[in-house]
Amino acid sequence: MKQIGMTRRSFLRSTAVAGAALATPAFLTACGEMPPQTQPIGVQLYTLRDLMANNMADTLAGVGVLGYKEVEFAGYFDQSYADIGRWLAESGLSAPSAHVSLAALDKNFDAALEAAAALGHKYLFLAWLAPEDRTVRRYHEIAELLNSRGESAKAAGVQLGFHNHDFEFEDHDGITGYDIFLNETDADLVKFELDLYWARVAEVDPLALIKKHPGRFPCVHVKDYGANGEIVDVGDGEIDFAALYEPLKKAGTQHFFIEHDQTKNPMKTLERSIKAFKSAIGA
Repeated sequence: MKQIGMTRRSFLRSTAVAGAALATPAFLTACGEMPPQTQPIGVQLYTLRDLMANNMADTLAGVGVLGYKEVEFAGYFDQSYADIGRWLAESGLSAPSAHVSLAALDKNFDAALEAAAALGHKYLFLAWLAPEDRTVRRYHEIAELLNSRGESAKAAGVQLGFHNHDFEFEDHDGITGYDIFLNETDADLVKFELDLYWARVAEVDPLALIKKHPGRFPCVHVKDYGANGEIVDVGDGEIDFAALYEPLKKAGTQHFFIEHDQTKNPMKTLERSIKAFKSAIGA
């Protein structure tokens, strides 16, 4: 995969054209069209990490009150799986996904699979790579690790995957880390969670990406891009979620997790963001 360079205008305006291109019979046959109903909207709990650390039960209850149906975990804060499962149920939430670190993937993957079994995670995504892991050599090595752990995950009924930032799209003499991951991992064993904000930072067209690799993006992070390039509440930035939503569903995306890495008022952010996202997609 070559990195797809985009201007600000092309990111906003090309989505309608790309969306039409996705709706070809061959594409839909290849990846399977999603049912017409709106998928449940979720939240990446990293948005609420300080609140989660302080009082997980109340935080999950608050997420449920806001109308979210799913959560994606980013740590369990030393709480028991039994307690977490009870709090999820009381809040009307399910937890189809969680993030894992490279260290956990490499050295303690059995524990990640144990958590997935206890809490109902269907997806585990490698969340981030440290600067020393962002070399071509390390991308090849990590792709091999993803394949290996992907086999173990599949045997446990879990799908392994990778969540991007922007650095994976940096060019290394004609190849990117994302190229390596897409091309060297088994499509059945390793999927991807596309972060729409970081794709915009990297000037990568998400619809061109999913058209080239249908069925590999079951989860998406819904984050908006502000005028100065910062993360903003959904609806306050320039990303056209209305144009992205249906093509993503047709490409096989089943879970949409709203996230804001840096908000000072996370519950207010989540309240505003779910309303804006629902308005954009006609939910």
